[in-house]
This record gives sequence, structure tokens and C-alpha cells, in this order.
Amino acid sequence: MSPPAAKVTVLESSQVAPPPGSVPESSLHITIFDIVFLYAGPVQRLFFYPFPHSTGHFLDSLLPTLKSALSLTLRDFYPLSGKIRLRPGSHDKYELHYVEGDSVSFTVVEHDGDFDHLSGRPGCEYARLLPLIPQLADPDDGRRPVTAVQVTLFPNRGVTVAVVVHHAACDGSSSTRFISSWASRTAAGSGKAAPAPALPFFDRTLVPNPSDVYSRFCSSFAVDAHSTESIKMNLAPPDSIVGIFTITADQFRMLKEMASSKSKYSFHCSTVVVTYAYAWVCLVRARGYPEDKHLGLAFAGDCRQRLQPPLPAAYFGNCIAFYFVEAKAGDLAGEDGFTTAARLVGETIEKLKHDPLEGMENWPEKYREIWMQKPLAFGGSPRFKVYDVDFGWGRPVKVDVPSSAWMGSMIVSESRDGDGGVEVSVALSKQEMDEFVAQFSLGLKL
Repeated sequence: MSPPAAKVTVLESSQVAPPPGSVPESSLHITIFDIVFLYAGPVQRLFFYPFPHSTGHFLDSLLPTLKSALSLTLRDFYPLSGKIRLRPGSHDKYELHYVEGDSVSFTVVEHDGDFDHLSGRPGCEYARLLPLIPQLADPDDGRRPVTAVQVTLFPNRGVTVAVVVHHAACDGSSSTRFISSWASRTAAGSGKAAPAPALPFFDRTLVPNPSDVYSRFCSSFAVDAHSTESIKMNLAPPDSIVGIFTITADQFRMLKEMASSKSKYSFHCSTVVVTYAYAWVCLVRARGYPEDKHLGLAFAGDCRQRLQPPLPAAYFGNCIAFYFVEAKAGDLAGEDGFTTAARLVGETIEKLKHDPLEGMENWPEKYREIWMQKPLAFGGSPRFKVYDVDFGWGRPVKVDVPSSAWMGSMIVSESRDGDGGVEVSVALSKQEMDEFVAQFSLGLKL
């Protein structure tokens, strides 16, 4: 029998903006990297922190600093206060537009549910995470908000911070830099020193943006948008469970040795290669596909440093190239499935290191083809250092990306334990999750 639904009480619903007069009206044009996500859903990132204090203590002592630090951080990351709109006079050219008065919705909620269950491992029901996540506001006069924040208090137990960002505004590298900057400024306001990331870089003149490719992307993804909701429902069954699984540094070493020793091909057997290959094979075995079924894998790679000329690491926006891999289910589920998957992923990454934009004109068709077959896609990165996001309350005990439930994605981050390992987050039905747990554990034991 399921436990009773938790009681959720909204304590505050407000708007937070950059300090008045601190940012002039500005626009950033949407690039070919951004337009891919114009019709995609937002990315939801959820941080869990132990907090053994009352709601009153948080509201009186910490909330003012949290909001003032957010305002100052939005001054630096002002596009996240802005909204996406069609450029005046254009039918398909979009921009991220900021004008004085634009702001981010900020909600504070009290929750009487079980914090330990929600923040536990391997995971919990997707439906139980939804009350912790804010919704982006509806478009206003043709301008679409891109950011929302919610703080949820579990009295004397813990607190969660949820940040929702429309993917067309920026990628995970930029959004986690924003969150880290906000956390650092909040901690400093509480008298705790914390290094902040570099300020964002907004110059888009170095970003390739061929108009013909941009237009094809725009029209192609607009057509796909009509079927997006039904696809989301298929990828997020009602009983979805969001689970987090860890591969330790020692297990990585053994998996890398296995992949390298059995492969006749040359590729860099990196942590990312091993993570993608191992998780992919575990999911294929858990789902029990017919042996001759062709399966697709999609994953994104940050190409800021691979463009010519390269972009700074602090470039704000999307700058990720899509990689695609295909294989037969039988080849992945067999005895040498992991080695096969590692080779396919590793060789694809090596090939595109030299030209991350190779084949970009085919992304819309290829992505649609893979997306429609209930794909596996990977997002996130251990380089985002999400477990270093400290608002002055200590490191989070768990970081979830609940939107992976309808994105059909696995999300990769560094291990909470800080031992050089990696965490993989995945949302599956109860039956699939049980099978995946068994495959994941068995493979690491062997």
C-alpha cells in the first residue's frame, strides 16, 4: 500500500530580478546549437541538503541571503532572467531577450513528506519528486520565460533547491555554472568562503551559425514539436522510478582494463566511454530486446574547446555536438557486449574530436530517427561538479535530474563520495528498474 500523499504548503511565491538599473536591455541571438532545443522541455536539476532546523529559522535567517545572492547572480547571468522571443520582423530568428523588469519566479514550499526516502539511494518514484519542482511560467506577449526556482523545506530534516532552465537558453555547463555562482555568493553572504566560477562569456560572434542550417533545424524541430508530448508520455510511465547508480574508481579501472584488453581497435578508453558503454549494455540486457533489433544511442559532447577558434569554457549558451551510435541488440547483450559498446562509443568520440560539427546537417533527421525508437540518450557530465554546490549548508547528499524521466536520458555526474567515481541517474518503470539493478550489480561483481 502506498503511503498517503504528502501535504505541500506554498509559503512564498515571488519574483527575483537583477538589481534595478544594473543590466541594460540586451539580446542574444539563438544559434544553431540552441535552436535544437527550442521545442524541448526544460531541464530540472534538484539538490537535496540535510537541514536539521525549523522552517522559521530558514525563513528568518537564510532566505533573505539566498534571494539577495540570486539577484546579484542574475546580474551576471542576466539572460536567465530574460525570455525567448522571435526577433522583431523575423519569422524564424529567435533571441534571448532581457529588458528591465524581467525576473525569475521564486517559490518557497513546506513539505511534510519523508526527506530521507526522497533523498535516498538508489532512488524514489518520479511522481513524488514533482511537488519539489517549479514550472516555467506561460509565455507572456510572445516572450517565453526560461528559468524558475523552488526551495522546499522539510522541517527539521532537510531542504531541496530546484532550478529549472529551458534548454534553448543554455546547456548543462552554463546552467551549473550559474547555480554554482549563486551557491558561492549565498555562502559568502553567510560568512563562509567559497570560490565562484568565472563570469559568463556572452560574445557569440565566434559561434558558427550558417543561416541555411539554422532554418532547416528550426522547421524540422517545429514539425517534431507536434508529437513531443506523446513521446514524453511514452518515455515516462506513471510508475517511473528515478534511480542513481555508482561506479567507483576501482570498478572503473577494471572496466577500462577489460575494454582495452579485449578490443583490437585504438581509442581512448575514458571514464565517459566506460560509463556510457556499461550503462547502455545493462539497459539493453534489462529490456531483453530481440537480437536483430537495431538500437540507437545519442550523447552530447561539449565542443567549446574543439571549435576553430575555440570558445572560452565560460561561454554562455549551448555548445554541444551530438554523437550517434547504432548496434544490434544481440551484439550488445552478448558476452562481449561491453567491449563492443565501448569500442563504438570510443571510436565515435575520437572521430569527432577533430571536427565536432561533422554531419551536423543530418542531426534533425538522425535525432528524430533515434528518438522515435525509445532511445537511450546521455546527458550531464562529471565535470559539472554538482556535488560541490554548497550554499553554506554543506554538500548535497543527492542531486537528481527528474526531467530525465521524460527525456529518455541517463544523466552522468561525479560521485557524491568524491573518490573519482561516477553516478548514473536513470528513470525506468518498476519492472525495468528491478531488471536494471540486477544487471548493473551483476556486471560489476563479475
